[in-house]
Amino acid sequence: MRLGFMLTFGALLFLTGGAGAQVKKHPHHHLHHALWELRDARKELKESKHDFGGHKEKALHAINDAIKQLELVLLYKNDNIKGEPTRGDLREHYKKYKHHPHLHHALHELQHAQHQLKEAKHNFNGHRERALRDIHTAIHQIELLLKHHKK
Repeated sequence: MRLGFMLTFGALLFLTGGAGAQVKKHPHHHLHHALWELRDARKELKESKHDFGGHKEKALHAINDAIKQLELVLLYKNDNIKGEPTRGDLREHYKKYKHHPHLHHALHELQHAQHQLKEAKHNFNGHRERALRDIHTAIHQIELLLKHHKK
């Protein structure tokens, strides 16, 4: 039985490129992560009783626009826009935020998505510039929300 385990482990090491090999990330992983977090942030914001200094409606509009543009960019590349990350992987990230973890994490992921889009070599059938604009607006609106949250 021990020999079978060692052979299986050896085969896995060979197939994955060794013990130190990293899993290859999807070429648009930041766009996907931003999309997932924006959806959760939208739900979190809709359920919040706080009006965030009057910025709630503008932020919801900006989040919806960013979601739409990220979906269009990913659809152009024939990516799955319905998938979600394994939530267990993100629980530790959420713990570092005292309130509205999805809004905080969406802000983080949007910044990475913005960078990934800026570095992209293609324009995603004309959606790149609009996506960058809507992501920028969503970042700004989420920053305003978090600034106006009661501490």
